[in-house]
Amino acid sequence: MLHRLNPPNAGLWNGVGGHIEPGEDPHHACLREVREETGYRLQKCRFRGILTWDGFETPPGEIYLYTAAVPPSARPASCGLDHEGRLEWKPVEWVCSSAEVVSNIHHFLLPVLAKSPAQHYHFRYQGGEIIGFEIHSLTAGSYE
Repeated sequence: MLHRLNPPNAGLWNGVGGHIEPGEDPHHACLREVREETGYRLQKCRFRGILTWDGFETPPGEIYLYTAAVPPSARPASCGLDHEGRLEWKPVEWVCSSAEVVSNIHHFLLPVLAKSPAQHYHFRYQGGEIIGFEIHSLTAGSYE
């Protein structure tokens, strides 16, 4: 998890991630961002869904959700993230319940980790709070 120093979600724990570069697909963006932010050189990652939002402090958008395996003894390296925050492993139970974690993670992390079929998770915000969310199925292979 990344303890963010900057908006959006400053002061909260969030997953690692970033932007898709021009000419890059979401899968390769995931592998690159994980390498840049943690130092891990993943060989593969698995598409787990899409998260979208509206009404948040940032314009409406989408995030592609992926999971990947790392060695159990692996420790995240701080690869130039001092300006973004600090990395730390956190127990899943804590991540799914703590007020110190970006709140939408509480709603999608367990299904994603349980390897449920990829879903579309949409969140609606008002005043920085979730006022509703919906979960929809994705067509197999449509976003991979």
